[in-house]
Amino acid sequence: MAYEAKKTEHAGAKKGSGAYWGRKVEAKKESNRKRRENDKGSVKEQLKFKET
Repeated sequence: MAYEAKKTEHAGAKKGSGAYWGRKVEAKKESNRKRRENDKGSVKEQLKFKET
């Protein structure tokens, strides 16, 4: 039995066809930029709250 390996449906590289319409590299760059912008805003809010 062990010598009769069968190819499963999970074999091979995954291309990552998620909700984003473009390439994965572009999606990662855009999401990283949005994340950094959101983080900057939250840090500014925390600093304002700490000062008062």
